[in-house]
Amino acid sequence: MTRLEEILKKEQRLHHLMAEKDMDGILLKKQPNFSWFTAGGSNRVGLATEIGMTSLLVTRTARYIIANRIEMQRMLVEEELGDLGFQPLEFEWYSDREAELVQKIIPDLSKVGADVGFADTRNMDSDIKKLRYSLTENEVDRYRFLGEKLSIAFENVMLGIRPGDTELEIAGRFGTDLWKNQIDPTAVMVAADERVYAYRHPIPTQKTVERYVLACINARYKGLITSITRIMHFGKPAPELALQFAQNLEVENRMIAATQVGKPMKAAFEEALTAYRQFGYPNEWQLHHQGGSMGYYSRDIKVSAETEDMVQENQAFCWNPSITGTKTEDGFIATSNGPVMISHPVVFPHIEQEINGIHFIRPGMLVMN
Repeated sequence: MTRLEEILKKEQRLHHLMAEKDMDGILLKKQPNFSWFTAGGSNRVGLATEIGMTSLLVTRTARYIIANRIEMQRMLVEEELGDLGFQPLEFEWYSDREAELVQKIIPDLSKVGADVGFADTRNMDSDIKKLRYSLTENEVDRYRFLGEKLSIAFENVMLGIRPGDTELEIAGRFGTDLWKNQIDPTAVMVAADERVYAYRHPIPTQKTVERYVLACINARYKGLITSITRIMHFGKPAPELALQFAQNLEVENRMIAATQVGKPMKAAFEEALTAYRQFGYPNEWQLHHQGGSMGYYSRDIKVSAETEDMVQENQAFCWNPSITGTKTEDGFIATSNGPVMISHPVVFPHIEQEINGIHFIRPGMLVMN
């Protein structure tokens, strides 16, 4: 599938949505939706903003790129939107005329669905995001690339950690390795020793490593995001910690095995609750969300007992069960033939487990002498 073929396939999804909702166009302004529709393109300048610097307008008969003079040339040339059939609608940087340009194409703005509140358009973000859930074969390939590069870079950095390193120093090393492959670390968490037990979202600090380290990253490649968590220990860990880690990993494996195409997403969540109870941690699930579906966001849906959505073919997920002091996490793609792991162990120990006919090869705790 070429990049244009991927765009045309997604354009069909937008056309079906327009017909269903009696709309004449869809306006995409968010970075995740831009990357999705353009098959891996980017309309960002800053990393920390959800809204991009340029917009896409898709009608029943055409597709447009809306940008000011600063951004338009890069959109047409480096993002290749000119060659991909996007017609340019340009305005001066000092005069925001985006709504006016949209209205020239579709006079009645109430017939335009947008992924944000914009002018007199209809906010259809909840409808648009569902179109992203089932990945194309190209997106699966991009996820495989991301997972492979992330697994290698992440574990190599972990392998180089030494007592006395600060959490912030470790976080910086992740960025150096990932940027080489055009991978953005969109969230980085590192905890040393007692901070592993204290916080579920340990933003890195100047705390130095003594014996125990947990690190977690959300990483983005061409818009797609996955998550990864690894744990390492200097010296032999206490038997109870080693057992807890093994139980934590089994909770995740059971959740992955329960994530089946055509079945409710909450089946995996309910399996987690059962596993927590069996291992003697009945209330740990209340201390942090358990993960859910992902794609162009780190989590499209944080699954709970109230989630009614069904698992779709080629939908990406990441479960992140945690017990105070341990956490495990690797993304995967749900398919009719079983889960396809996105990230995987490289230099970390391999733990193998069979659940419901699925053979798992997962990362263990890295123990350093």
